[in-house]
Amino acid sequence: MKPGRRRKDALGWALTGAAFLIVGGVGAAVALLRPPAVDAQTLCLRDAPIAAHTVILVDATDKLAPRHKKRLAAVVAQERARLQPYQRLTILALRPDAPQEPRLLFSKCLPRQPNLVNPLFENPTMAQAEWDRTIGSALESAVRRAGGGTGADLSPIAASIRAAAADPDFVAPETKRRFVLVSDLLENDAHGFSIYRSDAPATAVPGAALAGVSLRIVTLDRPEEAARQQAARDAFWRPFFAASGATVVSWDISG
Repeated sequence: MKPGRRRKDALGWALTGAAFLIVGGVGAAVALLRPPAVDAQTLCLRDAPIAAHTVILVDATDKLAPRHKKRLAAVVAQERARLQPYQRLTILALRPDAPQEPRLLFSKCLPRQPNLVNPLFENPTMAQAEWDRTIGSALESAVRRAGGGTGADLSPIAASIRAAAADPDFVAPETKRRFVLVSDLLENDAHGFSIYRSDAPATAVPGAALAGVSLRIVTLDRPEEAARQQAARDAFWRPFFAASGATVVSWDISG
C-alpha cells in the first residue's frame, strides 16, 4: 500500500474515532443535563430518598388576627427558603375533632432553581411559575383555614404534634427533618383539662416523638391571654419539648 493511501486511511480512522467521541460526549452531556425522574404528584425524586423534609403544623383552632396571618405567611416563606431542590415542604392544619389526623394542606418537593433547568427539556419560567402557583395556593388555603375559626372547645395541640411527627413520610431515618409549630400554645381537651391552669401537670410529654428533629415553635401572641400563655410555656411546653428528643429547639415568642 502506498504511503499516501496509508496516511489517508489513518486520517479517516482518526476522524471517525473523533466523531464517535464527540457524539458520545454530547450524548453523555445531554444525559447528565436531563432532569431526573420525579413523582407527578409530589415532585419528589423517584429513585432517591428525600434529603430534607420540613413539616409546618398550624394551630387553626382560634381565629388569626391580620398580624398572625402575616406571621404565618412569613414563616412559610422562611422555611421554604431553607430547602434545596427536591427537598420537601408539608403544611398541616390542626383539627380539633380529629387530633390524630391533621388536615393536609400541602406536601411537595421544591423544583430545581430556574438557572439550573436545562431548556432542552424544561421551560424554566413555566417550571418556577407552576411551583409558585401551587405553593401560593396552598399557603392561601392554610391562612384562610387558620383564620376562619371562631374559637373551639378543643385544642389538642400535643396529640396533633405526635400524630404529625409519626407520619411515615416524615420519619425516614435518612432524611434531615425539621418541625415547625405555629400556635398560641393554649390547649384544652374534652374533659376540661387546660395546660395553662396553675395546677396543670407537665407529664404528658411526647417521649422521643421528635428525636433527631430540628424544632421551631412560633408563638402567636394573644394579649388578652398573655399570662396564661406564659404559664403554659413555662409549666408545660418547655418540659414537653425538652423531653421530645428534638436536637434543636428554637422559640419565636411573639408573632
